[in-house]
Amino acid sequence: MALIKKMIGAVVKEIRVNIVDPEFNVVYLQTDKGVFAIQGEIGGEYLGIYLLEVLPEITNQNGYMIVSYPVYDCFIGRRICEVHQIGEAWKGHGIEICFETIPERTLIVQSIYSGDKPKDCEDCLRLGMGVYEFIYRTKHTETDRSNR
Repeated sequence: MALIKKMIGAVVKEIRVNIVDPEFNVVYLQTDKGVFAIQGEIGGEYLGIYLLEVLPEITNQNGYMIVSYPVYDCFIGRRICEVHQIGEAWKGHGIEICFETIPERTLIVQSIYSGDKPKDCEDCLRLGMGVYEFIYRTKHTETDRSNR
């Protein structure tokens, strides 16, 4: 995880995901500082980060795929301002990546070993997006009251 500090300040140019059908195995962040590969280690119990020379090509070869991941398109062109480790080995180890100009969204890559994992998923990743709110909104309160 020593590369976490190097990720800070990088501008994301492209994001791809390696899939061994049906599991997410590696997230690739192509940045102006290089290509960061985020993947599970020792059967997926914790994450490792590697710096690659080249972004892997998009491919689909009988269940082995490298694809773009449209869910993360909102992070393309954004500068990474913070990277935090979350969880711990064997209990959902992962990273949360924060970006300048969009404090309400974060990119999350986490080990599948975080709570109850789906059947047929073993040493893979769980991909997510943190969505945060900072302002109390009356609209939420009205909706909450009508659902009681």
